[in-house]
Amino acid sequence: MTAPRQTRARADAGFTLLELLLVCVMITTLAAVTAGFFQSAKNTVQGDANIRKVETLLKLARETAINERRAIVVTFTPPNRLRLTRLNIPVGTTLVGEGYLENNMGFMLFAGMPDTPESFGRATPVDFGAANQIMFTADGMLTDELGNPVNGTVFLGQPSAPMTARALTIFGPTSTIRSYRWNGSAWRY
Repeated sequence: MTAPRQTRARADAGFTLLELLLVCVMITTLAAVTAGFFQSAKNTVQGDANIRKVETLLKLARETAINERRAIVVTFTPPNRLRLTRLNIPVGTTLVGEGYLENNMGFMLFAGMPDTPESFGRATPVDFGAANQIMFTADGMLTDELGNPVNGTVFLGQPSAPMTARALTIFGPTSTIRSYRWNGSAWRY
């Protein structure tokens, strides 16, 4: 009669130390792999959210200029501010919109990264050539202060995190906007 009690006691004894150590090693390995993936995914999401914010504000400026038949001046203020101002007739201005890049993102260039495929410029993080002021006109064009169509590029990213690099190009005559993401070796549309 004592034999069945001994068998039952061994079955209820639990896990061995080796089994517990193996489970701990597997959990630690899985956590380390997952942490690296989430950091990369977080950078991607933050970069995408900020480039969408800039794109949305530029589209708002263009649509407001067309709908209200007034020029909308676009001002990029380092490190991370974008401001839209309507030029009133006969004089004065009105703030139409304002936005800030989030998650430590700012207008910036990374060393060694080339210009976007359009090659509108990479001299500064916000490059619209020699234009002192850019604005969307009532006919939907992006122009300089003299009314000449102007093309440009806006670069953004987080310091010391090249995979957060994003770029946005604007073709002045049609105000076509394209957003790009840096994939480590080239800009991708």
